[in-house]
Amino acid sequence: MKSLNLRLALAAGAVLAAAIGLSASDRPALAALLAPAPAATAAPAEAGDDGRPVIGLQYEGPIKVVYQVSDDEWKEGVGKGLLYLGKLREYYEKQGVPAEKLDIRAVYHGKAAAHLLTDEAWRKYGFEGDANPNTALISELTERGVTVELCNARRQREGWAKNEIHPDVQLAQAAYARLIDLQHQGYAYIRF
Repeated sequence: MKSLNLRLALAAGAVLAAAIGLSASDRPALAALLAPAPAATAAPAEAGDDGRPVIGLQYEGPIKVVYQVSDDEWKEGVGKGLLYLGKLREYYEKQGVPAEKLDIRAVYHGKAAAHLLTDEAWRKYGFEGDANPNTALISELTERGVTVELCNARRQREGWAKNEIHPDVQLAQAAYARLIDLQHQGYAYIRF
């Protein structure tokens, strides 16, 4: 099939060259313009590579995604949900998707809500360590355009004051209603 397409393109090029009056010396330049582009250099083979292609990013935005984070899970010393928000943001950056095309959010509730406490509240409520291990990561994520929200109903149920929540965290009236609202606004939903 490829050779047929190439022959058709070259024939069309010859007809075009004759129609616009190109001389024989100009035809190689036209042929070069019409020739198919060279294939991209393949990535180095991995061990056990069977030649199967890897699907890359197909949609370049705008990207709208919301994570629902409710479990008290940790990885690499920080809350797993926050860690993966950062990894997702980093993936899109590496793919060349500009920040203005990204809207990444997380809605926290349940046991994960404590991940968003200030350092002072972390100590006050007896969590392990002198400071919340997530404090710097929350600040970094919000600086990079990620929005972190906490269910205000959960905050009230826990008895936490608003100023005991990291200052970069927004409060959502009710987590489930917020998740529904964001999905109706076109956000892809990820349960974390």
